[in-house]
Amino acid sequence: MLRFLLLVAAFVCPSCPVWAQRLESDLGIIQGPVRDGGTFHVATGTWTHNQPPGFLLGPDTVYNNTAYTANFSGGHIAMVTSSFDLVMAGRIPSTSGGAGANRDNYNLNGVSIRYCIDDDALATGPLDVQVTLYPSYVACEDPADFQIAGQFVGAGLPGSDPAQVALGYFTCWTVQFDLTGAEICVPGDGDGVFNNALAFDSFGFGLEFDPGGTGGYVGAITVGPVLAGDRDWTARAAGEITPPSPGGGGGGGATYYGPAEICVPTLGGENSTGYDTEDLWWTGDRSSAGIAAGCFWFWGGSGPGCNANGTYFVNPPANMYALLTADTTGNCLPVGGLVGTAFCDPNSPNSTGFPCHLAGLHHPGVGSGLHLEATAGPAAEFGYFLVGNAPSAGVVLPNNGGQFCLDVTMGNGFGRYNVTGSSLNSIGQFDGGGTLQNLVGTAQWGSGFDVPSNLPIAGSPAITAGSTWHFQLWYRDVAMGTGWSNFSNALSMTF
Repeated sequence: MLRFLLLVAAFVCPSCPVWAQRLESDLGIIQGPVRDGGTFHVATGTWTHNQPPGFLLGPDTVYNNTAYTANFSGGHIAMVTSSFDLVMAGRIPSTSGGAGANRDNYNLNGVSIRYCIDDDALATGPLDVQVTLYPSYVACEDPADFQIAGQFVGAGLPGSDPAQVALGYFTCWTVQFDLTGAEICVPGDGDGVFNNALAFDSFGFGLEFDPGGTGGYVGAITVGPVLAGDRDWTARAAGEITPPSPGGGGGGGATYYGPAEICVPTLGGENSTGYDTEDLWWTGDRSSAGIAAGCFWFWGGSGPGCNANGTYFVNPPANMYALLTADTTGNCLPVGGLVGTAFCDPNSPNSTGFPCHLAGLHHPGVGSGLHLEATAGPAAEFGYFLVGNAPSAGVVLPNNGGQFCLDVTMGNGFGRYNVTGSSLNSIGQFDGGGTLQNLVGTAQWGSGFDVPSNLPIAGSPAITAGSTWHFQLWYRDVAMGTGWSNFSNALSMTF
């Protein structure tokens, strides 16, 4: 029984991207049926089995990389001491992307993946997988350098089937994740605007099996994603950036914006390739097995075509099986989208000659979900954020060169995010470009401040859904005079 075809990297392909300097050598072959493992409901942490694929998901398919290759990769997970991520890039178009898309933001409500697993008798816990979506991602770059659109854990995935194990086969499953109540908003073309460049228009999709090694699969049991996609046998949707395959094929078929597929497998099954999906993926640190993190591929993605059902690819694509669905509205706010309403805008200019600008950005999953950014401030000067439950009652109080626009007459409804030794500490310093960099606190992006759910006022009450709070930045400006300070504009936010 042949479990793995090991490919030895004898050379580096001169026609491949300059950063793709490693060929992956951990390639498995699917030798049995791929089974339906059911649907995991992320919001409730429960499973539903024996239901039609796609039940409750969609109705729009927005990314479809499912063309059969009969291959999977365990990524050497059975040889390492810690879990790692696998991340590929693809594209979901915006209205300006030329594919006929009808929205610029996508409210994802379903994700489907496919994986294979070896005999798991030695497992010490359930098999989990962490799924991560990046709104903008450059193929084969370190995902730690990119913002996360959303992330969830699928818990208790199906394991190996003893009947398959007895035959010496891996057990392969397709599972769905229902994101109802935990939807993830992803902008089309990375930021909602088409740039005609994959470096700006791609999103990222990542999997990490047995995150943290808590189930005992890391270092002991092979498990990994099924590989999928074949541009030679799938339709090329309008607006694709990547050039057509030698046979004129491409990606984007069988999506709501793409054409029907041009290939019908003789044995049935899925046959779509992801829109603008490149034959590359990032694999995280596996140095304990002598493999550093970096960009990997499988010799070029050349396969037997869709009518060679059951035949493994000699050179499969470095793309994971993934199908993403969304509702039809596009009515969602992606991470980093602007939120809140400015008032006292603009405030008085500072020593740079311009007023400091305060903006609110959507950052779900961290504290209150509001991230504050302050720009156009005087370099090297310090400041911190203020909060109040009302604007100044018809009066803006002057302070040196600026105006304080929050009401301090409301008793416990006013506070300063500068509590020493606490996550409520927002003290920051403007860098050379005038952006406030957080020095103490919970900032996730290196600049600005992630507003916690609890408030820096007496009793530390929590920000609740439906409540409205108002924010402003106070900062020093010594260049304007000794003891001089100023304020940004103010921002009103209903949560």
